[in-house]
Amino acid sequence: MGASMAWLTDDEIAFYRTEGYLVLQALFSSAEVAALADDVERVGRERRDLIDANNMRVRFQTHTQTGEALMEVLDPIADLSPTASKVANDRRILDRLHDLYGEPACLFKEKLIWKPPRAIGATVHQDWISWPNFPKSFLTVLLAIDPFDDVSGATQVYPRIHTQGYLSSEDGQHHTLEDRKFPVEPVMLDLAPGDVAIFSCFTPHSSKPNHSARSRRGYFLSYNAQSDGGDQYAKHYAEFHDWIRTKYPPEKAQILYFR
Repeated sequence: MGASMAWLTDDEIAFYRTEGYLVLQALFSSAEVAALADDVERVGRERRDLIDANNMRVRFQTHTQTGEALMEVLDPIADLSPTASKVANDRRILDRLHDLYGEPACLFKEKLIWKPPRAIGATVHQDWISWPNFPKSFLTVLLAIDPFDDVSGATQVYPRIHTQGYLSSEDGQHHTLEDRKFPVEPVMLDLAPGDVAIFSCFTPHSSKPNHSARSRRGYFLSYNAQSDGGDQYAKHYAEFHDWIRTKYPPEKAQILYFR
């Protein structure tokens, strides 16, 4: 049975719809965050076999000073981490998304971003992409494992721009919005461990380099409304991997794999 409209206040729902994002403080306890941190670090230690540029589960980011390729992302991670899987299906998230959607939410994708020290940031972009039937109800829930602040390169969002919809060519490709001049200043998502931020797939966002001495780990979970395609998790990853292969010459595409 679905949740009732009881977990978010009317003001919180109105803020999300107007601004395109919402921050919920201390949704997860310090003990729960520590357990998640321990389990994802266990995966990182025990599954070094995954760290391969040809493995489509893994993504790398550039060191700001040396240009070294830093392992930054496991996408997905829930199949490797029971604790991450538990978080992805936690009622505290799903009930609040029910309040935003007015119906149940379905997990669409999830990834752990380590953002190690000196990793560069992410350029301004929107998360929606014009693939056939890509859900326009797509939104992202960010659970902070480490502090997200100006030094660590916190995610920053451009409020109210989501009301303009998709701002790039609908050609099935990923686009950045670096040259776009927005009439609003970005808002930094200043998050303590256990805080959660929610933002729309049409909310432009970016991040700066991590200038701190530690990783800035965040669990990024994305969902869609049940009426907007239902459970698409497996379908998404199959399409995602096919799309990645199209970005490479045939000789390179044929050696890519997912493990």
